[in-house]
Amino acid sequence: MNPKTQTYNQLKMNDRELEAGVAGTKNSWHQQYRDSAWVFLGGLPYEMTEGDVICMMSQYGEVVHVNLIRDHGTGKSRGFGFICYMDQRSTVLAVDNLNGIKVLRQLIRVDHVHTYKLPKDLEKLDQDKKKLFMEGCAPKPISGDEFSSSEEEEEEEPPIKVKKEKKKKKDKKHKKKKKAEKSDVDSDEEDERRERKRKRRDASGGESSPSPPPSRPEARRDEEKSGRSKEMEKRGGRERSREKSRDRRSRERSDERSGEGRGRERSRDRRSRERSKDRRARRRSSS
Repeated sequence: MNPKTQTYNQLKMNDRELEAGVAGTKNSWHQQYRDSAWVFLGGLPYEMTEGDVICMMSQYGEVVHVNLIRDHGTGKSRGFGFICYMDQRSTVLAVDNLNGIKVLRQLIRVDHVHTYKLPKDLEKLDQDKKKLFMEGCAPKPISGDEFSSSEEEEEEEPPIKVKKEKKKKKDKKHKKKKKAEKSDVDSDEEDERRERKRKRRDASGGESSPSPPPSRPEARRDEEKSGRSKEMEKRGGRERSREKSRDRRSRERSDERSGEGRGRERSRDRRSRERSKDRRARRRSSS
């Protein structure tokens, strides 16, 4: 059956119960779910989180547990989930008032759950964790008899013995001491072995002088050093000759430039003298 048609059918059933005056009695259709405090939520918007679901559903009772189904790969909501109320009567109020309403322009479905099954990932939980998952973590009311019995048990409890912890500490200390002694003995034995080996080597060396280990002769090192120094001297001489040639060229260029400048100045002087003579001759001819 389509979930929308199912929600509409449930709404019609509620209207008929109100008209017949059966709502809230033993003849109501909610009574078949009186042993379950779980509610199914379907058609939820994908933007809603567990906190949003609690805010919406807690107006009809205290929510003990929320299981919003999400995608294992992306972690996004799949649009449906389950919640558990502390009081079973809250499920009737939630189903009657929230089934078929629109949340964020989307029609949601709120219905009872007869038997709630744990997800596959949570089937391997311990008994304590399963109990906490099914019943929730809401505090339960304590009766007077239970309170008095718990006080009596606390009074009858014997004092805790701390001897075992002291024994454990002593055993640890003894183990540490034994390890330290063993390490000292091993180090002494190793030192003795090394001394014996050295004595044997010395005795064998006195009887037959062993040939010295092959090493590089010093003459080769001296030759290499002298060759390197000669190469450095040659390089320095080449660099010096290059610097001298550069200085000579720069001097020649400067001399050429200075000679050209002097010739230009002389030619300018001659021209100025000739012009002055021409002016004087013109003045005399005019006078």
